[in-house]
Amino acid sequence: MAIASASTCAMAVTGDDINFTAYARSGIGSTDKGGQQLCFKAAGAPSKYRLGNECETYAEMKFGANLFDQDGVQFYLDTNIAYKVAQQDDYETTEPAVREMNLKANGVFGDALPGAMLWVGKRFYNRHDIHIIDYYYWNLSGPGVGIENIDVGIGKFDVAWVRNQNKVIYPSWQAGAKASVTVPAGGVTEDEVIPVNAETSPGYKTENITTNIIDFRWNEIPIMDKLSLELGIDYGIGSPADNLSVGTYHKSTFDKNGWMFTGELTWDVLGGFNKFIVQYATDAMTGPGTGSAGMYLQTTDWYKGNKLWRIMDHGAVSLMPKLDMMYVLGVTEVKYDKNDLYPNFGKKTTWVTAGIRPSWKWNDLTSTTVEIGYDQVKNASSSYVDEPDLISSGLFKSKLWKFTLAQQFHPQFGNWVRPQIRIFATYANWNDAHGYIQGSGKPAANAIPNSCSGSSNASEICNALGLEYFDTFTTPQQIMNAYGSKSDGWTYGAQMEIWF
Repeated sequence: MAIASASTCAMAVTGDDINFTAYARSGIGSTDKGGQQLCFKAAGAPSKYRLGNECETYAEMKFGANLFDQDGVQFYLDTNIAYKVAQQDDYETTEPAVREMNLKANGVFGDALPGAMLWVGKRFYNRHDIHIIDYYYWNLSGPGVGIENIDVGIGKFDVAWVRNQNKVIYPSWQAGAKASVTVPAGGVTEDEVIPVNAETSPGYKTENITTNIIDFRWNEIPIMDKLSLELGIDYGIGSPADNLSVGTYHKSTFDKNGWMFTGELTWDVLGGFNKFIVQYATDAMTGPGTGSAGMYLQTTDWYKGNKLWRIMDHGAVSLMPKLDMMYVLGVTEVKYDKNDLYPNFGKKTTWVTAGIRPSWKWNDLTSTTVEIGYDQVKNASSSYVDEPDLISSGLFKSKLWKFTLAQQFHPQFGNWVRPQIRIFATYANWNDAHGYIQGSGKPAANAIPNSCSGSSNASEICNALGLEYFDTFTTPQQIMNAYGSKSDGWTYGAQMEIWF
């Protein structure tokens, strides 16, 4: 009987109950100096202005199934598998990423909590983002469990337990050594095996530290007509294992709880919206939750004593029937503990970003878009690996201007209309690092950075260190090969973007 019942339930899911949605982007590009398309992000910045500045093929495939829907009770399965490749070859392999796998249950609380939803599993949990820089400033995605849409009379209330796991860096850079082979004086004969002595691979030492986060949100709070407020409190609990031993550090070093407070004011205006955001975070919450890449403002993903504050304003509006615009203006500052690791040593890192993307409609099928973006990071640092060494900069003020002109083709006009095909040209201009340190990444207190004019390729190294390379599908070597010591350049290409 149990088998028959299970079979009946399985057969109840038909093609009408299965949903498929997706997001994807892909394209082709090059630089004015030849080679593949390169992408530009200011050193130390957690995001970049994305139009004409994306060097990868990325896709998310979402399959959902309505497993049960009867008498006001619904169980819905939601999944999301993502793929990313460098869009350089015909056949590019990649490991798929399981981004979401969760079950949502509506109506299970009956009249006690009408309209509330119970959920559990991996999920994009109510993410808040800025589209033109692809930045999620409030993002607790991951495994979790929660109840949302609890009616509290004035707005709705959500509560959840979610988990983030940061890869914490601790001293020091492990230089390692390249594998070496000693050839006998008499040479080798055919089929003779020569032993290889491979030393430790270069890299930072890291440790995965779990942060359990309790999230409380009060949203849809009406302020006045077309103006609403969302408030959030997140408590992050650093949860290292009891017997953790990381170099000279132990559990107490990482067992730093923290708070994050978020307020977001939304104004429905000009056929779109404007959002004003204020955030403040301490200790364990200065990494998780403050942005999908926000944690990379912390070069060490450290917990102890750090403080973060943020003010941002962004929106997408229709200024005229033929003119739409997206925009962002924001400041984020992270204050590091005085005993923090290299390269910050207790100093503040401040990220300022400002940009606009106006689009002019020629007709329903074509439009022209311009995107102008500026990023500045005070006390930025940058590094790359030239095995077995770490090439790293000292602290400096990074700046990047980025301009893109794109002709777009689409089924109708609008900020959020997809699919789109774009033909684009992009110009970027950035600051090089003022000096660089070649070695372990942890210099002595009296070390003097090598000068950008000290050696034959020093200016090229400093130029490459003026950019950030995380998640750009661009390498410092490619920047040096294309631009040398010249810290500006053009790229051009075509891209498609879809969602449905």
